[in-house]
Amino acid sequence: MRKPTLVLTLAAIAILAQASLSSAVTVYIGDKDGFGYGDGSPYVNELGGDPDINNNGILDPGDALPDLPPPNGSVATGSGDDFDHRSAAELASGPGGNGLYYTDVALSDSNEASFPNQNKIAHGVTFTFTFAVPTIGDFDYGEDHFVNLVYADYDVVPMTAVVEGVTVELDGNTQGGIDGYIYRAYKVIPWAQMTDGVVTIQIDAPNEPYVAFDYALLDTTAIPVQPIAIPEPATMILFGSALVALVRKIRK
Repeated sequence: MRKPTLVLTLAAIAILAQASLSSAVTVYIGDKDGFGYGDGSPYVNELGGDPDINNNGILDPGDALPDLPPPNGSVATGSGDDFDHRSAAELASGPGGNGLYYTDVALSDSNEASFPNQNKIAHGVTFTFTFAVPTIGDFDYGEDHFVNLVYADYDVVPMTAVVEGVTVELDGNTQGGIDGYIYRAYKVIPWAQMTDGVVTIQIDAPNEPYVAFDYALLDTTAIPVQPIAIPEPATMILFGSALVALVRKIRK
């Protein structure tokens, strides 16, 4: 008769584990949809390749924004690369909301359709997370958390994120070697700063004319990044020449 007891005990443990996991703080502002582009098809990036560089089916850190047609080798304000993929809910949240309004859209000086007569739109954007504070018995009670921000085409300094009063430097296009590069920043949020049920990110970008945010996330882990090496055009030409020479040598 011990077997049913063991089964019941294991079931109880599983239920408790499920309850604990489900109570962890995971708050999205925006959605993980590749800035509204999905995997970026049928567009190309500024080098003429697939925007989904890491080939995982969604534009995310390590990829690049499309160079919208007609492609001109850049992703920038005034370059035909403005977009607005906001959902009805994102639009309805309004500029005074939690920051959702500023996701899935090009915060571009030339994006008059979305932000008429506005410049340096990203400067001052604030993402505000509100949540139920974990209590004793919750999976993440007493634990530090991570605030993550997924953004693209930051290439004009300075641009920082002020997270709970602490300045976080944002890496730009130089990380990926391609215009429109998608990256992420994260900051550890100590447990002591979680106890009021509010965490904020404020963007400081007084000179940035074009940038985009996919989403911000408060979670128990940081978003990983797997940078993909993107060869320069000259490197690709040299590689191609070497390959042709090798083939000729083999044929001889």
